Amino acid sequence: MHTTGAQHMETIRFDYLNTFLTVARTRSFSVAAKELKTSQGTVSHHVAALETYFDAELFKRSANGVELTDEGATLKEAAEKILQQAQDTKAKISTAKLNLAGTIKIAASSIPGEHLIPSLISGFQKKHPDVKFRVKAEDSLTSLGILQTNDADFAAVGTTQGFEEKFDFLQIGEEQLVLIVPCSHGLAKHKSVKLSEILKYPFVNREETSGTRLEIERLLEKNGVLPQKLQVALELGSTESVITAISEGRGTSIISSIAATKAQAAGLIKIVKIQEAETPRKLYIVRPKRPLLKISEAFWDFCKGYRFKNEAISCSTG
Repeated sequence: MHTTGAQHMETIRFDYLNTFLTVARTRSFSVAAKELKTSQGTVSHHVAALETYFDAELFKRSANGVELTDEGATLKEAAEKILQQAQDTKAKISTAKLNLAGTIKIAASSIPGEHLIPSLISGFQKKHPDVKFRVKAEDSLTSLGILQTNDADFAAVGTTQGFEEKFDFLQIGEEQLVLIVPCSHGLAKHKSVKLSEILKYPFVNREETSGTRLEIERLLEKNGVLPQKLQVALELGSTESVITAISEGRGTSIISSIAATKAQAAGLIKIVKIQEAETPRKLYIVRPKRPLLKISEAFWDFCKGYRFKNEAISCSTG
């Protein structure tokens, strides 16, 4: 008997259980066949296959048609649960197709990470509230390295340097490099300065792998100024720490106009335009070239329609 059961093992299908429950409810093979729009022979075959599989008699004949045996009653209880669970699972999977859920990991350098990614995330979460985000703050090159080792789904950076062929880059914003000085500084009243002017003052720089620093060095070299000519007084690891140092009178620095606009609105520093830095610097969201998980593909599509507005929000007074 058990060998036959083994042979039938893989033929226990949902429709067999459904047939069995219909017979149990109608107490008749012929009525069940009519309800299921099939032949009485098929109904008998389904029940016989179950009886072989469970090695038990499931129905006994009575004056009122067929009735469940004790074993049949045990199967009825289980079969109802199995079919219900299958329905629930189907509904869950179908809902998941509409409601995206899961976690998206982004490695982000300071400017896009602090000023662009938060509004991108909040816009996306309005449409897909079940998607969570984990944002790791790194400099640009480290962020691209993390993406390369598959430890993040996306990177948000201000440089493509050396990675142009490896990834897909999508512009999500732009900024200009601007000079920031303490409010009481001699240059604070100037509308704009030449790069050569900046060399006269102590300079607060970013760390070597910073996207901003790479762009500053590129700007200097393009205009025939050696980066070594800067009077570097300090090297700091984030834009926020640079702003603090400048507000405390530690020198001058060049940072993103996005961060500078907010700091100036807060009364921490003054912005002075750099005459040679008129070309905006692009900020990117970056992905691997291979297909991504469904939630990541949806986020990428959302990013394509995103437009960043650099508006400094200051609290109203009074």
